Amino acid sequence: MFLFAALPGVLSVIVLVLGVRETPGHARAAGATKKAGVPSLDVSLGRAFWTFLASVLLFTLGNSTDAFLILRANQLGVSVALIPILWAALHVVKSAASVPGGALSDRFGRKPLILAGWAVYVAVYIGFGRATETWHAWALFLAYGTFFGLTEGTQAALIADLVGQARRGTAYGWYYLAVGIGALPASVLFGLIWDRVSPRAAFDVGAGLAFAAALVLLAVRPQGPADA
Repeated sequence: MFLFAALPGVLSVIVLVLGVRETPGHARAAGATKKAGVPSLDVSLGRAFWTFLASVLLFTLGNSTDAFLILRANQLGVSVALIPILWAALHVVKSAASVPGGALSDRFGRKPLILAGWAVYVAVYIGFGRATETWHAWALFLAYGTFFGLTEGTQAALIADLVGQARRGTAYGWYYLAVGIGALPASVLFGLIWDRVSPRAAFDVGAGLAFAAALVLLAVRPQGPADA
Protein backbone atom coordinates (compact mmCIF):
# COMPACT_ATOMS: atom_id res chain seq x y z
CA MET A 1 0.00 0.00 0.00
CA PHE A 2 2.81 2.41 0.84
CA LEU A 3 4.60 1.62 -2.44
CA PHE A 4 1.36 2.15 -4.34
CA ALA A 5 0.81 5.48 -2.57
CA ALA A 6 4.35 6.55 -3.50
CA LEU A 7 3.72 6.24 -7.24
CA PRO A 8 1.83 9.57 -7.62
CA GLY A 9 4.68 11.31 -5.80
CA VAL A 10 7.26 9.84 -8.19
CA LEU A 11 5.15 10.82 -11.20
CA SER A 12 4.73 14.34 -9.83
CA VAL A 13 8.50 14.79 -9.58
CA ILE A 14 8.96 13.54 -13.14
CA VAL A 15 6.32 15.95 -14.45
CA LEU A 16 7.87 18.82 -12.46
CA VAL A 17 11.34 18.16 -13.87
CA LEU A 18 10.35 17.48 -17.47
CA GLY A 19 7.19 19.50 -18.01
CA VAL A 20 7.34 22.68 -15.91
CA ARG A 21 9.22 25.71 -17.22
CA GLU A 22 9.31 29.17 -15.71
CA THR A 23 8.43 31.96 -18.12
CA PRO A 24 11.14 34.34 -19.34
CA GLY A 25 9.21 37.21 -17.78
CA HIS A 26 9.83 35.86 -14.29
CA ALA A 27 13.54 35.54 -15.00
CA ARG A 28 13.74 39.13 -16.22
CA ALA A 29 11.88 40.36 -13.14
CA ALA A 30 14.27 38.50 -10.85
CA GLY A 31 17.29 39.89 -12.70
CA ALA A 32 15.93 43.41 -12.55
CA THR A 33 15.38 43.08 -8.79
CA LYS A 34 18.96 41.92 -8.27
CA LYS A 35 20.40 44.77 -10.31
CA ALA A 36 18.38 47.32 -8.38
CA GLY A 37 20.12 46.20 -5.19
CA VAL A 38 17.03 44.85 -3.42
CA PRO A 39 18.15 42.50 -0.57
CA SER A 40 17.30 38.82 -0.88
CA LEU A 41 15.44 38.87 2.46
CA ASP A 42 13.07 41.82 2.13
CA VAL A 43 10.89 41.96 5.23
CA SER A 44 9.31 45.32 4.35
CA LEU A 45 6.13 43.62 3.25
CA GLY A 46 3.64 46.19 4.45
CA ARG A 47 1.33 46.59 7.42
CA ALA A 48 -1.55 44.68 5.82
CA PHE A 49 0.63 41.59 5.32
CA TRP A 50 1.94 41.57 8.89
CA THR A 51 -1.57 42.03 10.26
CA PHE A 52 -2.74 39.10 8.17
CA LEU A 53 0.23 37.03 9.36
CA ALA A 54 -0.66 37.83 12.98
CA SER A 55 -4.22 36.60 12.38
CA VAL A 56 -2.91 33.41 10.77
CA LEU A 57 -0.58 32.72 13.71
CA LEU A 58 -3.42 33.26 16.17
CA PHE A 59 -5.70 30.98 14.17
CA THR A 60 -3.00 28.31 13.96
CA LEU A 61 -2.64 28.31 17.75
CA GLY A 62 -6.26 27.12 17.88
CA ASN A 63 -5.93 24.72 14.96
CA SER A 64 -4.65 21.51 16.54
CA THR A 65 -3.92 18.30 14.68
CA ASP A 66 -6.96 16.67 13.08
CA ALA A 67 -6.10 13.50 15.01
CA PHE A 68 -8.17 14.99 17.84
CA LEU A 69 -11.18 15.11 15.52
CA ILE A 70 -10.70 11.42 14.73
CA LEU A 71 -10.42 10.64 18.44
CA ARG A 72 -13.60 12.60 19.09
CA ALA A 73 -15.40 10.80 16.27
CA ASN A 74 -14.41 7.48 17.83
CA GLN A 75 -15.77 8.66 21.17
CA LEU A 76 -19.05 9.47 19.44
CA GLY A 77 -19.35 5.93 18.12
CA VAL A 78 -17.59 5.89 14.76
CA SER A 79 -15.85 2.53 14.67
CA VAL A 80 -12.15 2.17 13.91
CA ALA A 81 -13.06 0.34 10.68
CA LEU A 82 -15.09 3.33 9.48
CA ILE A 83 -12.49 5.98 10.34
CA PRO A 84 -10.73 5.69 6.93
CA ILE A 85 -14.09 6.15 5.19
CA LEU A 86 -14.85 9.17 7.34
CA TRP A 87 -11.42 10.60 6.54
CA ALA A 88 -11.93 9.94 2.82
CA ALA A 89 -15.33 11.66 2.92
CA LEU A 90 -13.68 14.72 4.47
CA HIS A 91 -11.20 14.94 1.60
CA VAL A 92 -13.89 14.43 -1.03
CA VAL A 93 -15.73 17.47 0.32
CA LYS A 94 -12.45 19.37 0.68
CA SER A 95 -11.55 18.75 -2.96
CA ALA A 96 -15.06 19.46 -4.24
CA ALA A 97 -15.19 22.77 -2.35
CA SER A 98 -11.80 24.05 -3.53
CA VAL A 99 -12.78 25.10 -7.06
CA PRO A 100 -15.99 26.96 -6.12
CA GLY A 101 -14.14 28.42 -3.16
CA GLY A 102 -11.51 29.90 -5.47
CA ALA A 103 -14.19 31.23 -7.83
CA LEU A 104 -16.04 32.85 -4.94
CA SER A 105 -12.83 34.51 -3.72
CA ASP A 106 -12.36 36.03 -7.18
CA ARG A 107 -15.90 37.33 -7.15
CA PHE A 108 -16.38 38.50 -3.55
CA GLY A 109 -12.81 39.04 -2.37
CA ARG A 110 -10.25 37.02 -0.43
CA LYS A 111 -10.95 38.35 3.04
CA PRO A 112 -14.71 37.61 3.05
CA LEU A 113 -14.03 34.01 1.98
CA ILE A 114 -11.40 33.49 4.67
CA LEU A 115 -13.73 34.95 7.27
CA ALA A 116 -16.50 32.63 6.06
CA GLY A 117 -14.16 29.64 6.27
CA TRP A 118 -13.03 30.55 9.76
CA ALA A 119 -16.67 30.96 10.78
CA VAL A 120 -17.30 27.40 9.57
CA TYR A 121 -14.28 26.28 11.60
CA VAL A 122 -15.64 27.95 14.76
CA ALA A 123 -19.04 26.32 14.26
CA VAL A 124 -17.50 22.89 13.63
CA TYR A 125 -15.32 23.06 16.73
CA ILE A 126 -18.21 24.20 18.91
CA GLY A 127 -20.24 21.37 17.42
CA PHE A 128 -17.58 18.74 18.14
CA GLY A 129 -17.46 19.88 21.74
CA ARG A 130 -21.19 19.40 22.16
CA ALA A 131 -21.92 16.47 19.84
CA THR A 132 -23.64 13.45 21.37
CA GLU A 133 -24.55 11.19 18.43
CA THR A 134 -22.55 9.26 15.86
CA TRP A 135 -24.19 11.05 12.95
CA HIS A 136 -23.04 14.34 14.45
CA ALA A 137 -19.44 13.29 13.80
CA TRP A 138 -20.20 12.51 10.16
CA ALA A 139 -22.01 15.80 9.61
CA LEU A 140 -19.29 17.83 11.33
CA PHE A 141 -16.51 16.16 9.35
CA LEU A 142 -18.29 16.97 6.08
CA ALA A 143 -18.79 20.58 7.17
CA TYR A 144 -15.12 20.72 8.14
CA GLY A 145 -14.21 19.92 4.54
CA THR A 146 -15.85 23.14 3.37
CA PHE A 147 -13.55 25.11 5.69
CA PHE A 148 -10.54 23.91 3.71
CA GLY A 149 -12.23 24.66 0.39
CA LEU A 150 -12.93 28.23 1.44
CA THR A 151 -9.56 29.05 2.98
CA GLU A 152 -6.56 27.07 1.71
CA GLY A 153 -6.22 28.55 -1.77
CA THR A 154 -7.74 31.85 -0.75
CA GLN A 155 -5.13 32.53 1.93
CA ALA A 156 -2.33 31.93 -0.56
CA ALA A 157 -4.05 34.23 -3.08
CA LEU A 158 -4.43 36.96 -0.47
CA ILE A 159 -0.69 36.88 0.25
CA ALA A 160 0.01 37.33 -3.46
CA ASP A 161 -2.36 40.30 -3.49
CA LEU A 162 -0.87 41.94 -0.40
CA VAL A 163 2.78 42.03 -1.50
CA GLY A 164 4.58 42.89 -4.70
CA GLN A 165 5.64 40.20 -7.15
CA ALA A 166 9.32 40.56 -6.26
CA ARG A 167 8.62 39.86 -2.58
CA ARG A 168 6.16 36.97 -2.81
CA GLY A 169 8.77 34.32 -2.07
CA THR A 170 9.70 36.09 1.15
CA ALA A 171 6.05 36.55 2.06
CA TYR A 172 5.23 32.86 1.60
CA GLY A 173 8.30 31.98 3.65
CA TRP A 174 7.05 34.08 6.56
CA TYR A 175 3.56 32.63 6.15
CA TYR A 176 4.68 29.01 6.42
CA LEU A 177 7.05 29.89 9.24
CA ALA A 178 4.11 31.30 11.21
CA VAL A 179 2.03 28.19 10.51
CA GLY A 180 4.91 25.93 11.55
CA ILE A 181 5.60 27.86 14.75
CA GLY A 182 1.95 27.73 15.79
CA ALA A 183 1.27 24.08 14.94
CA LEU A 184 3.17 22.32 17.75
CA PRO A 185 1.99 24.44 20.71
CA ALA A 186 -1.55 24.31 19.29
CA SER A 187 -1.70 20.53 19.60
CA VAL A 188 0.09 20.49 22.97
CA LEU A 189 -2.32 23.08 24.37
CA PHE A 190 -5.34 21.23 22.97
CA GLY A 191 -4.16 17.92 24.43
CA LEU A 192 -3.52 19.40 27.87
CA ILE A 193 -6.97 20.99 28.02
CA TRP A 194 -8.54 17.75 26.72
CA ASP A 195 -6.89 15.69 29.48
CA ARG A 196 -7.08 18.11 32.39
CA VAL A 197 -10.44 19.76 31.74
CA SER A 198 -12.57 18.16 29.02
CA PRO A 199 -12.80 17.67 25.25
CA ARG A 200 -15.54 20.29 25.14
CA ALA A 201 -13.27 22.87 26.77
CA ALA A 202 -10.47 22.06 24.31
CA PHE A 203 -12.74 22.55 21.31
CA ASP A 204 -14.12 25.76 22.80
CA VAL A 205 -10.61 27.17 23.21
CA GLY A 206 -9.84 26.30 19.58
CA ALA A 207 -13.03 28.00 18.46
CA GLY A 208 -12.27 31.04 20.62
CA LEU A 209 -8.80 31.49 19.13
CA ALA A 210 -10.23 31.19 15.62
CA PHE A 211 -12.82 33.86 16.47
CA ALA A 212 -10.09 36.14 17.83
CA ALA A 213 -8.08 35.57 14.64
CA ALA A 214 -11.09 36.63 12.58
CA LEU A 215 -11.28 39.89 14.55
CA VAL A 216 -7.63 40.58 13.73
CA LEU A 217 -8.25 39.74 10.07
CA LEU A 218 -10.94 42.41 9.95
CA ALA A 219 -8.16 44.98 10.39
CA VAL A 220 -6.43 43.88 7.17
CA ARG A 221 -6.93 46.45 4.41
CA PRO A 222 -6.02 44.92 1.04
CA GLN A 223 -5.35 47.33 -1.81
CA GLY A 224 -6.45 45.39 -4.89
CA PRO A 225 -10.03 45.58 -6.24
CA ALA A 226 -10.40 41.82 -5.98
CA ASP A 227 -9.66 41.88 -2.26
CA ALA A 228 -11.85 44.63 -0.90
